[in-house]
Amino acid sequence: MKQIQKVSSYLLFIFNVLIIASPLFIIIQWIFIDSDTIKNLLAQGLLHHPVETPEGSIYLNAVNWTFTSKIIGFAGHFLGFLPLFLGFLVLKSIFRNYKNGEVFSMANAKHYRQLGWLFLINAFITNLLSQAMMVFVATNYRYITLTFGTPNIEVLFSGILVIVISWVMLEASKLHNEQQFTI
Repeated sequence: MKQIQKVSSYLLFIFNVLIIASPLFIIIQWIFIDSDTIKNLLAQGLLHHPVETPEGSIYLNAVNWTFTSKIIGFAGHFLGFLPLFLGFLVLKSIFRNYKNGEVFSMANAKHYRQLGWLFLINAFITNLLSQAMMVFVATNYRYITLTFGTPNIEVLFSGILVIVISWVMLEASKLHNEQQFTI
């Protein structure tokens, strides 16, 4: 148990850093999207994968950015990032409980269920809208596409798996509670 608590404290630190650094990274990237440094990183695909459009792949460094297109691009990118950010918050709660020695608890089962629902929301809503907004901006407002493919199915499968794990955790917490009250 001590090893779980020790690793959990390290992971809590990592999640705290990610909760602060990730949104800042996205904001800074979109503020300076016109700078040559960011454009070079975009050209190499280091900051963002090319946007798949009906016309083919478009790298974001090739887009002529206006204030409106930056806002839409940022909103699309941040919308796609939102489930991950909320997942960091949920995982932080889970590992805080682990650090406090609460492994099989009702709270952790609920957190795992929340994590599973975040996966499902990402597969069906945020990922689709995020991609549509990025295609809209990358094609200079000519196309809006909604695509559902293999990445969505992978996230969907992961969400279902995590929800099933939450049910197992809920049953384990009930057994743990019954065991505590048995003399």
